Amino acid sequence: MAWSRSLAVVGVFGAALIALIAGFVLTDIRSSKSTLYCVASPTSYNITTLNASHPTAKCFRVENGLFTEVLTDFPAPFSNEITYLDGHILPGMIESHGHILQYGEMLESVSLYEAESGEEVKARIKEFLRKHAGEGYGTRDKWVRGIGWDQKYFGGVMPTAKELGEDPELRDLYMMLDRVDVHCVLTSQKVLDLLPKPLSEAPPGGVIVTDPGPGVFCDNAMDAIIFPVAPKPDVAQKTRWFKTAMAELNKVGIVGAGDAGMRPEDIAILENMAESGELTMRVNVMLECAERNTFCPEETKILKILDEPKSLGGNMLMLGGVKLFADGALGSWGAALLQPYSDRPDTSGTMLINETDLTNVVKHIKWYGAGFQVNIHAIGDRANRAAVDAFEKVLGSNCNGCNQERRLRIEHAQIIVLGLTSNQNPRDQMRIAKLGIIPSIQPTHATSDMAYALARLGEERLANSAYRMRSLFPPPSYPYPYPGPVLGSDFPVEPPSPFAGMYAAVTRLSPSTGASPAGEGGWFPDEKLSVEQALRGFTTNGAYGWLKEDIYGAIEVGKWADWVVIDRDIFVDESGKSLRDVEVRSTWVAGNNVFSSKQTGDCNQPGFLDRLEKFTVCVVERIQGSRATCGWPIIGARE
Repeated sequence: MAWSRSLAVVGVFGAALIALIAGFVLTDIRSSKSTLYCVASPTSYNITTLNASHPTAKCFRVENGLFTEVLTDFPAPFSNEITYLDGHILPGMIESHGHILQYGEMLESVSLYEAESGEEVKARIKEFLRKHAGEGYGTRDKWVRGIGWDQKYFGGVMPTAKELGEDPELRDLYMMLDRVDVHCVLTSQKVLDLLPKPLSEAPPGGVIVTDPGPGVFCDNAMDAIIFPVAPKPDVAQKTRWFKTAMAELNKVGIVGAGDAGMRPEDIAILENMAESGELTMRVNVMLECAERNTFCPEETKILKILDEPKSLGGNMLMLGGVKLFADGALGSWGAALLQPYSDRPDTSGTMLINETDLTNVVKHIKWYGAGFQVNIHAIGDRANRAAVDAFEKVLGSNCNGCNQERRLRIEHAQIIVLGLTSNQNPRDQMRIAKLGIIPSIQPTHATSDMAYALARLGEERLANSAYRMRSLFPPPSYPYPYPGPVLGSDFPVEPPSPFAGMYAAVTRLSPSTGASPAGEGGWFPDEKLSVEQALRGFTTNGAYGWLKEDIYGAIEVGKWADWVVIDRDIFVDESGKSLRDVEVRSTWVAGNNVFSSKQTGDCNQPGFLDRLEKFTVCVVERIQGSRATCGWPIIGARE
């Protein structure tokens, strides 16, 4: 149905969109072949199904890209071809919040993560330029791009264009370098020279940093002032970035990612890739308008995904609603707080849209009324309250479980008032549970921010309101099928490994250092998740957040055959401390192997047979020299 007609019949269009969000696809990568997969060792390895009726298994059958049989023991006799998987098997990882295109671009940019000084930033840029000599980087048409700088390494002082230009090798280059949270960019003097003089004031919701000097633009200021003068990548570049990003995400076990904000023209590229079978993971896209926080039906007319809803097919590309932005990020003092920052009492952060306008763009006659799942970026407690208020006005204050069909979400949900400071203060954490709002949490944000969160928020606000995880799970008595938060990484802001995210959630320690300001017991340990809660956050809960729990997220008959093979049983160590050492051996989507950590090879490779149980050795020995291969997968047949 064309959008112009849908606005006249919102009810019909809304129903269609709800069905659309619940699932349709543009291509089918599944194999029609029926294959039985089993763990290579019945005593050493398990399949974790996340199905309550049979939580573990030894084998499963895949046909037409779906699980058609799950076996708690090995079949007898061995009359079928079996693919042996050498490791523990989990449902495939669902990353609920990332940025695929930006990640692909980052992989071709300068990595500035954990650069400990301005000099190190410049050294990394120069090393990048040496590696890419002759490729035109730094020109007007091909800027040097980088990501990852953080002023906490520079004494808390924002960097400047002047500092970049102090190095003669960099002085005449066009450069745009994203802060680690991608809410600010540092630009070179050549970029500043493109801007009008004098520079106008920052737009509402934006910040132009001038102390200690110009060069940094944040939130709506970078959108309105810097991005319009930056070179625009073409379709070929973007397609390459999508492919590069997906390959890297497959390596860490990701079978599906929610892209948290993509313009219609970029969604159209994914549509073409889906139709040609080029997607190696499922993508659930949140639509973002060219002008943030607006209602943009005209922009979506180029999308086939709205006009051609299909049945299950392969479910490789889905529309996951719309993305709105309430505020900025904590690290750059942009998260909108109810009270001033403890280390910057001159500011309470930045609302990127005021509360009234946010409610208006969400409400019945706009995104919600048009049938979309609404996802609001909110980090600070003021922004989270604005998001909850907007959702409550749509759902009604008496809503109890009424959010089951649309499943409105808050992306990040980092600082949320518990309600301890005043009787007039709404208990926002309780309101989220009552309304069934889904918190979309990135556990590694907590462990990355813990170095400065106390300085930003102060002791009381940090202890009562910030970086909740366990507290945002529904109480056992909750009467509605609401599983709790969905988990992700916000890549490229954080590394995309779900196992690093699980480690942060279970231990409340940094995956990169294994430490926390509170010691080895973890940062605010009362908020630790169990290993199973963390795993579900990246699997079954993620599927629920996509309105797809009936076909994704678990190894069950009738669900899509997406799984990951890893080197260990993550449930053996309840502390979760081994999670950051997990090795992904292979990743599978719709029964197709999209990543293998080792090449298949000869069954005589050293030590291979020693790892297999006796009966498995028998199966492999019967066909050595003919059809058997080893590695990941190991394929054997018994005559």
